[in-house]
Amino acid sequence: MLDGLKQQLEAKFQFRLNKNQWKDIKRLLYEINKRNNTNYDTIINTLGKNTSILRANGRNKFFIIKRDLINTRFPITSSKETIDTKKVFLSEIRKPYPKNYKCSSPFEPETIYIEENTKGSYLEKRLKDKFPNINIKTITYYSNYIKSHKFSQDELKKPIIFIVKENWDFIKPCPCTKGHLSCNYWIFNLGMGCPFDCSYCFLQAYSNFPGIILPSNLDDFFNKFDDFYKKINRKIRIGTGEFCDSLALDDITGYSPQLIDFFRNKNVYFEFKTKSDNIENILSSKPSSNIIISWSLNPQTIVEEEEKCSVSLEKRLIAAKKVQDKEFSVAFHFDPIIHTPGWENAYKNVVNMLYQRIQPPFMWISLGTLRGPRQLKNVAERRFEQSKIFYGELLIGKDKKLRYPKFIRKQIYKNMVKWIRKHDTKTPIYLCMEDEDIWSAMDKPFTSSKEIEKYLVNP
Repeated sequence: MLDGLKQQLEAKFQFRLNKNQWKDIKRLLYEINKRNNTNYDTIINTLGKNTSILRANGRNKFFIIKRDLINTRFPITSSKETIDTKKVFLSEIRKPYPKNYKCSSPFEPETIYIEENTKGSYLEKRLKDKFPNINIKTITYYSNYIKSHKFSQDELKKPIIFIVKENWDFIKPCPCTKGHLSCNYWIFNLGMGCPFDCSYCFLQAYSNFPGIILPSNLDDFFNKFDDFYKKINRKIRIGTGEFCDSLALDDITGYSPQLIDFFRNKNVYFEFKTKSDNIENILSSKPSSNIIISWSLNPQTIVEEEEKCSVSLEKRLIAAKKVQDKEFSVAFHFDPIIHTPGWENAYKNVVNMLYQRIQPPFMWISLGTLRGPRQLKNVAERRFEQSKIFYGELLIGKDKKLRYPKFIRKQIYKNMVKWIRKHDTKTPIYLCMEDEDIWSAMDKPFTSSKEIEKYLVNP
């Protein structure tokens, strides 16, 4: 149907579109249609009201039409500023993946691949006990398997697990965008992949394998941390949850009791980040003030539409209350905040729910808005055909990621801080992957990463 519109446009405005011009126009028409729930005839008829199109010569007609469509596609931003067309990401439209494995809840693997050097590990035994009828295959090395099996993005959520021995990526700095203020967070890299399926997850743009990778050699992680900490020798924030959900599979892995025992009373804050309510191992562990359990929060409509197979907002808050009652520290992450019609009431209600259920102060609250590399939009569009979040006011930022314009981000952060501070004046609030200019919208406008780290580790 879109291809038929090319002839309709050319006849209506009496000019010819070349291949590249039609690619841009087609993409804009497609996104306006998806964003506004309109139809193509309406969009073209609205274009026809712009009399300057017909008065222009052929080449200029294209630029006028493109500008008109950009303004329609980004109505909020275009009302505030002239949009640089170089900041508008217009890729080829590709069909949704025909197969596209879906996540399921509860997660149950169909196959477990075990590296030869992890045979007999505690993790293998746990998985066999949990899934006695599961198909188990032995492989030499995970890397060899990946090289010999062609991967397609529609296999991302294929329900398989790899048990591996990690040899390299034990601890790494959180990958903050260049030119933005880092909070100096560290990642304890326990696995890759997630049983949940969030439409905005950045892993979609980087993964080159299906399923979930779980390391079996926790003792090596602990030894590496001891060596690492002797060198860094300062109080830090470190945690799992960057490349996998910290607790979603904790009933299978049994990681959390071992992590809690190892980090107990160490001069660090260790954080478990989750969208689950899989907290039985946490509740059966002895608490320690430096162990933080944190939840990502979004309005329930976002949870249902964009965070597939994760638990509801209600269940996350119930779990947080149980953990806090057990005397563990808790924290929360409003990240990504998604700018949709009515976002103010939706997120204000989540903040109110949080403080009705959980007693402040918390260890910290982070704020971040929807963002990601351009290829994330392409993958998400093919995997989540019904999602509209990437048709929001996302433009190419100075870091080459798709982001909301600064005036929208500042508005979001100012409102979130105001709603939180109405209930809670003590919990540290920080931004994720934002520059000094955006930090100026905060109640504590820091200008360096060291200031932010000090604020969070020495509240």
